[in-house]
Amino acid sequence: MVYVARARLHRRRANVIQTLKTVEGLDKIGVGVRLFVPPWQGKESLEERLRYLGVLRRLDVCATPWLKSHWKAFHFAPFFWIYGRLLKTAASVYTRSVPISLSLTRRKIPHSLEIHDVAAIHRTGALEPVLAAYRRGVVRNLFSISRAAAQMLIEHGAEPTRIHVCPSGVDPAMFRKIQPFDPRRLKSPHIVYVGRISRDRGLDILERLSTLDCCRVTVVGELQDPPRHSPIQVVPFVSHRDIPKYLEEADILVMPYQRHLPHAASISPMKLFEAMAAGRPIIVSDLKPIREIIENGRNGLCVDPDDPEGWVAAVQSLRANPDLALRFSQTARNDAATYSWENRACTIRDVVLRNSGA
Repeated sequence: MVYVARARLHRRRANVIQTLKTVEGLDKIGVGVRLFVPPWQGKESLEERLRYLGVLRRLDVCATPWLKSHWKAFHFAPFFWIYGRLLKTAASVYTRSVPISLSLTRRKIPHSLEIHDVAAIHRTGALEPVLAAYRRGVVRNLFSISRAAAQMLIEHGAEPTRIHVCPSGVDPAMFRKIQPFDPRRLKSPHIVYVGRISRDRGLDILERLSTLDCCRVTVVGELQDPPRHSPIQVVPFVSHRDIPKYLEEADILVMPYQRHLPHAASISPMKLFEAMAAGRPIIVSDLKPIREIIENGRNGLCVDPDDPEGWVAAVQSLRANPDLALRFSQTARNDAATYSWENRACTIRDVVLRNSGA
């Protein structure tokens, strides 16, 4: 399989980690993958970058300058001049980049496309060309990141039988050594959010929670909007391989995404699956794609993202019901195994290789 990506390995972004973990998962189940990416900045070797991003296997990664952003206007022409024969003869070609997909389509190279943000693709005018290529069979398979994203594609005319839901994943092994959740700590819980936080990702919710006398709130990542007044502790971005130890320190994990977040309609955040694998009680925004993973009252709590007091009530509910919080955490941890990168890779392998005739 050939995977063509635009992920820059020096960036600590979810799309970079998700791409690498997908390739690593394919490698673990015996699918050889050659991954093309743009060059990364800095002097680190490939092995050092992969280790920093939590990837321990040696992957076949080819860095090529012809995938840099400034070649997008030229449909990445030099890349296809150099590697066109390889792409045309590969057992299968895979990408999660719509510009790459459109460039593959221009050259009539069959491939599979993984889609995350349907609304953004539609806004840019690229959705109809993608679906036209899909109807012609150049895009052989569409992998949607959530059932909500799949439904959006169907509403735009995609054939349901050729859309395959493939949520983000997690490496459960990364979390096996962390200490179990201790419900007694809910008397004064440590509430943690991992990643970039802004108003549209729920900073107002975190600020409200940080005003509670019983709690402390930590963001492991970056405040993209300045806080108004609250004492939120910020731990700057850490290596992805170190995420488990910060989740281990949490008593409650929160994901307060707002409805007006651009990709809220189809989101499938990696941090959600990592929170589940960490075995901590989770409070999430009551958004359609999130409810595909978190069932309110079974493996977590879903709260109206527009209701800060509802989030306060959810925290207080966990504090008042430690046995319930423990049950949520254990159920979520068991559920996380379903979303391993290897399971995700099996879905991709079974669909892509079967439909490519390999």
